[in-house]
Amino acid sequence: MKMKMVLGPWRLLWPTGLLALLTLLGACATQTPQAQQAEKSAWAPRPIVSVPAQQAAVTAHPLATQAALTMLEQGGGPIDAAIAAQMVLGLVEPQSSGIGGGALIMHWDAASAKLTSYDGLAAAPARVTAALNIDLDGTVLKNDDVQRGGRTVGVPGTLAVLKQVHERYGKLPWAALFAPAIELAEGGFAMPAYLHTVLSSASAAKDHPDMVPLYFGVDGKLRPVGAMLTHTAYARTLRRVAQHGPAALWQDGAGSALVGSAQRGFRPTLMTEADLAAYRSEPRDPLCVPFLVYSVCAMGPSSFGGVVVLQMLQMLESRPLAGGEGPRFSFDDPEFVHFYAEAGRLAQADRQQYIGDPGFVRVPTAALLAPAYVRQRSQLIHPQRMTKDVNAGVVGGATAVSELMAAPTSEAADATSQLAIVDAAGNALSMTTTTNLNFGSRLMVGGFVLNNALTNFSTAPRAGQTAPNRMQAGKRPVTSMAPTIVFDRSGKPVVLGGSAGGGQIVDYITASLIEMLANQRSPAEALARGHVSTAVRGRLQLEKGSSAASQAGALAAKGHELDIVPMTSGLGFLMRREGGWLGAADPRRDGVALGR
Repeated sequence: MKMKMVLGPWRLLWPTGLLALLTLLGACATQTPQAQQAEKSAWAPRPIVSVPAQQAAVTAHPLATQAALTMLEQGGGPIDAAIAAQMVLGLVEPQSSGIGGGALIMHWDAASAKLTSYDGLAAAPARVTAALNIDLDGTVLKNDDVQRGGRTVGVPGTLAVLKQVHERYGKLPWAALFAPAIELAEGGFAMPAYLHTVLSSASAAKDHPDMVPLYFGVDGKLRPVGAMLTHTAYARTLRRVAQHGPAALWQDGAGSALVGSAQRGFRPTLMTEADLAAYRSEPRDPLCVPFLVYSVCAMGPSSFGGVVVLQMLQMLESRPLAGGEGPRFSFDDPEFVHFYAEAGRLAQADRQQYIGDPGFVRVPTAALLAPAYVRQRSQLIHPQRMTKDVNAGVVGGATAVSELMAAPTSEAADATSQLAIVDAAGNALSMTTTTNLNFGSRLMVGGFVLNNALTNFSTAPRAGQTAPNRMQAGKRPVTSMAPTIVFDRSGKPVVLGGSAGGGQIVDYITASLIEMLANQRSPAEALARGHVSTAVRGRLQLEKGSSAASQAGALAAKGHELDIVPMTSGLGFLMRREGGWLGAADPRRDGVALGR
């Protein structure tokens, strides 16, 4: 009864504009699949903060954004808003993130002018094999067989990192932050368009048996966009988390249920209840470099994404202009796109050789981001594409890796979710959160999805070789996620955000920052640009149906091996302009930005 009293006021704070928006989104259910696809491919404009706001939030779904904004209106700070939004995302976008996964957080405290960052990535259990594709008896397993199921589940970290940051910066009571998600889970929410798309494949019901009772009708067919759904199991779990915090995952039989769920699949988990109780999120040192007149700060390792983004920005700023004329950072210029692609290949080579969990590997981040080193790397870029295999640079004191031990990947990973939030006092948060591949391990317990983060570790190194990202007990696998906050000359945040989208995340973020900081685009303009990515080794990806694809001929002439493919990013950014904040979510997904 007490919790019910907490829930009521949240619904009353919904603005009429958002209710109209949700009615519009629900109307999509009456469209034909062809019409929905045409609208999606046209990147229909999403609601954005187009008039400067004093406080704002952007997430991957309207209900999550509204939950965040409601917490700000009740006097909460960005971390309060992020917790409320994450719990709603676990309901309306469970394929991408939730309490069974991991998260990275960057937080700016305006009063103390202090930037902090926290690592809540899912971690390996205490008992592991040499690699995910090595069984207990040493048998080498097929890579495709160990992409899903219990053996892939890492010890979840999302709740732990949210609790750690809330204890330091939260303003509202922990329990109150779960009210929006609980009310929606019990009262009903509309089937989201993006979730529907993920579950629309012919094999979806077979591949996602735990999700069938939630999203498929008695006729076995996927319920349409806009159909009302409830999720009482998730609501029960959130009530326990609201009362007990992260311990709700392992106390009172919950740990046994979680481990039992992860015993399913091709190979059972090696995780135990003790692993759940032992998990701790870790503070990390943010990484910052100058770019133009700004200071760009991104997440450090275990994220490799921050290093790649910051290296690329520095290399691109050092690019010489032929004749000193023309736009310096134009994605409509094949010469710039070529330089951008080569900078990405150089940065990727470095991260593959040097980045791992800093609790296990000495990561030379300062050396990798030193201006002299980055300029030296950029001088390797010539008018034609470099040879197919780009080598990492040599940095002082680092242990070189003989070769990249890349984790096996059998499918694209456009899961993950991005949040960016600012309050009226100037506090800010950028958070990227994930269960790894869509629906993670494809296992569910207590109404939430378990991650498959262990697929992000390297395969086992060969004799005499080392790999910074090899699997070890308690270790976090590297990630491309790179929540980012940019500061102006006065030391105040001016841009914050990040992206979902697998390995291409680093390119999505880098290009968006260039558009906003160098080309003075609004967040909405920046996020609508076509994508270019070097995340696939040896290939240059151009986004199908976008202006980026028109560069194919010129880039092929420079020796690039091209793939023109859909690139479902998940960007979310806020940008300070005179009078307040503007914001936008990626038009390729369901997200929105809202502000007051």
